[in-house]
Amino acid sequence: MRWPLVAAAVSGWLRQGPWALLVLAVFTVAALSAASAPMYDEASDNAVFADRRAAIAPGADRGEDVAVRLSASESPNSADQQVAVRDLRGVRHLSEPTLGGASVGMESVRPKRWESTVSAGGRTAAARLLATTAPAARLVPLGAVRNQGVWLPEPVATDLGVHAGDSVTYRVDTVGANPDGVAVRVAGVYAVTGGRLPADPPGGVRPWVRDQRDLPDDPQATTLKAHLLIGDIDTIERLSKASGDRILWWADAQLDPGATLAEARTAAREVEEVRRRYLGRMVDVSPVTPRVASGIAQVATDASRTAEAVQRRSRVTGWAALAVALASVLAIGLLAVRRRRVELRHSVGSGLSPTTVGALWFVEHLVPAVPAAFAGWALARTLVERFGPPGAVTVASLGPALVAAGIAALAGPVTVACVAAVSAARRVRPAVPVAPRRSRPWGLLVVVAAAVAAVGMWGTTQARGIDLLVPLLVFAAAGVLGGTLVVRLASLRRRTTTADRRPAVVGWLLRRRLAAGGERVLTVVLLATGLGMLVFTMSAVDTIGVNIDDRVAASAGATAIARIPGSHVLDDQPVRQPPEPDPQEGRPQPQGLVPGVRTPPLPPHLTLVWRIDAYTPYDEGIRDLVVIDPESFLRVADWGRGPDLAAARDAVRRLAGAEPSSWKVPVIVVGDPSLTGVDDVPVSLPRWGGSLQVIARLPAFPGSGDRTMYIVPGAVVFPLMGRDDPRLRPPGGPPPFVRTELWSSRGQRGIDEVMAPRSVAATLVSTSEQYRDDADFVAARQSRGYDLGVAAYLALLAIVALALHADRTAVAARPGDLMLARIGVGRVRIVGARAAELVALVLVALLCTVGGLAVLGPLAARLLDPVPEQVPVLRFGVPAAAIGVTLGVAVVAATLSAGLAVVRSSAREEEAFRGDG
Repeated sequence: MRWPLVAAAVSGWLRQGPWALLVLAVFTVAALSAASAPMYDEASDNAVFADRRAAIAPGADRGEDVAVRLSASESPNSADQQVAVRDLRGVRHLSEPTLGGASVGMESVRPKRWESTVSAGGRTAAARLLATTAPAARLVPLGAVRNQGVWLPEPVATDLGVHAGDSVTYRVDTVGANPDGVAVRVAGVYAVTGGRLPADPPGGVRPWVRDQRDLPDDPQATTLKAHLLIGDIDTIERLSKASGDRILWWADAQLDPGATLAEARTAAREVEEVRRRYLGRMVDVSPVTPRVASGIAQVATDASRTAEAVQRRSRVTGWAALAVALASVLAIGLLAVRRRRVELRHSVGSGLSPTTVGALWFVEHLVPAVPAAFAGWALARTLVERFGPPGAVTVASLGPALVAAGIAALAGPVTVACVAAVSAARRVRPAVPVAPRRSRPWGLLVVVAAAVAAVGMWGTTQARGIDLLVPLLVFAAAGVLGGTLVVRLASLRRRTTTADRRPAVVGWLLRRRLAAGGERVLTVVLLATGLGMLVFTMSAVDTIGVNIDDRVAASAGATAIARIPGSHVLDDQPVRQPPEPDPQEGRPQPQGLVPGVRTPPLPPHLTLVWRIDAYTPYDEGIRDLVVIDPESFLRVADWGRGPDLAAARDAVRRLAGAEPSSWKVPVIVVGDPSLTGVDDVPVSLPRWGGSLQVIARLPAFPGSGDRTMYIVPGAVVFPLMGRDDPRLRPPGGPPPFVRTELWSSRGQRGIDEVMAPRSVAATLVSTSEQYRDDADFVAARQSRGYDLGVAAYLALLAIVALALHADRTAVAARPGDLMLARIGVGRVRIVGARAAELVALVLVALLCTVGGLAVLGPLAARLLDPVPEQVPVLRFGVPAAAIGVTLGVAVVAATLSAGLAVVRSSAREEEAFRGDG
């Protein structure tokens, strides 16, 4: 190989003008598509892990939290515990271990007598010991502070009349304890919250609520937490030994804030190693068993399961993006060969072998491939960080991403070189001209492939990985059919005319050029595919988002729901359930409302819902009879964004207008096919029976999930229930066939504000976020950016394809334009016909897009539904934003290509025979 040729090849790419920029852009996109996959996967994994970590309840124990606890009855100052703490400190991605301990004397001697008290000046109060590192930093001091001693809670200090610096006596009353107690100084008095929990200082490292499970119980009332005497490790250790108390000591460490999923897995593996070593060398004969508690492995496993679902959904899109990018590289190679066919012919005629030609083209295109690799990698990182999942992108994926970008960028010059070498070889050994060259039926193959794929979708309920390519094939097939039809129609209407019929010149040129076919069908295919995938992807993202919101609303019902013992616990004036009449006395059952009974007044963001087991003779099943207050239910319930729940909301408005004196109870039937065509439904409750008048049949309702429900208004049904009204306060516990729920539109915080002052505990709390964190829903949400990115690239390819077609046809038609100018056809008409042709191609592509959407509409549920068995069903729709963006892209494509055609068209003789420039 001659080195001057190599030097010319290296510098020749820089003289290609706009074509050089196009090659650089295509290589960059190929590198971008390859580099984005590992970055996106890591960002998705870390976002899922962060969501799972944020969902951990504040009071979760160490087995459910991303934390580690080593616990034993041996002091942290012992040799074994020092080794264990050193091992824990060596675990990567964990915080510095903190030491602590709590009294377990009462728990370790049960059922024997045990009591611990603190006394001063003849006054005594129950209290228990708690050790923590640097207690002054975790407490809110009240008054003066001393360096040594224990901290007393404000209520205890007030009862005893002591302050910082005073002396108190801690005494344990049990077998073997010091009967005289132990004197200790008061280091300070700390503030408590509404209960007995220490108050958190501003900017505290760890809130006390997260340690609530570790706090010892009150020795006199085990349903309450004890008042705490808090001190540092050494003080509590001396006090417990001298008094005869027993302490459970622990060492805690937290997973680092912002830790990634990979780091959590590493920490979980090393914690397991610490567990084996710790339990293997511990010999503890006390009643307290040494243990290692950690939820890091479980949280990481849960997040990994969700992350895998996300990757399954995005993997097909990623491969499709890479395939489209590599196809663009191949197209660049084919266009380059066609664009430089004279140069290729000259190279072969000069004696260069096909291998040499390919090598020179490889060197030439290696120049843009190198910056394209780095540019694609940097652009992928920027796009993933700004528009991808909200997770961290670290060096763990940046290295593999750079390697992938380099390989994809290198595929560019390799592909172009292979195309050039094959083209040169065909010119060296031309085919024997024994048969005319025939065009390959690529269009027919595309149509057949799309038909087979679409028909195959009818036999499935959910798309497999390869099925997600069906939309692209359908739009491409629509483009083939539309483009071919336009060419045929233009050929049929083609007739002879003359330049004297000047008004018809533009139309004649337009029909003539469309009838020529050639690349025009391919251009329509690319336009229809790009525009179609853009509008379909935007519509799919919107449809899936609406459907997820509807399914979360149908499953959760409201932002948060608490199950409570009964509505009477929220009533300041509850009415007791009257006793049942004695049958021997012959008195009839009282009818109507019990005097004074009411629905407790609640803030606007809350509503009460009663679920009662009801029997219906239709298919002899048990249903949920759901009693609501329609007005407050309309405010609080989650109504989603789709038509199914909108119909449910309209039905509830009809319930709100029901008359309480109605002899039939109006009902909304949800998800019960056995009542199709039935308007009067007899039902039997455990203590009441009646008839329901069906006013609406719905597939879904807030809180219905997959259950069958009958929704009735409380104002109508409560008077019919008499003494069995669920709002009455029962003499015993709540009846098993009635479940009372408190719904909140402000989340659990809205529930706590009415339950906490009344000390009402919820037996079950569910939130909409729990349902929204479903793995399939998370996967659908996080893959939206990837899908939109691929669709945007296809739309960009459509614009580039039309622009290239405009450039090529304008340059190729220069001799014809010169002849038209010589016979008197003005430049305005010549250029107008060229622009009209391009606009016509765009309009045909838009019509093909509409046709493709019509075909994909019935298949959308199979293609898009992440969980097809759930309700409401997915209903595909095209939002106005998708239509507007697609039309905008079409206008940009038409305007840009028309402007390029005007610039590249020329009727001057010195340019007409210059070639393709």
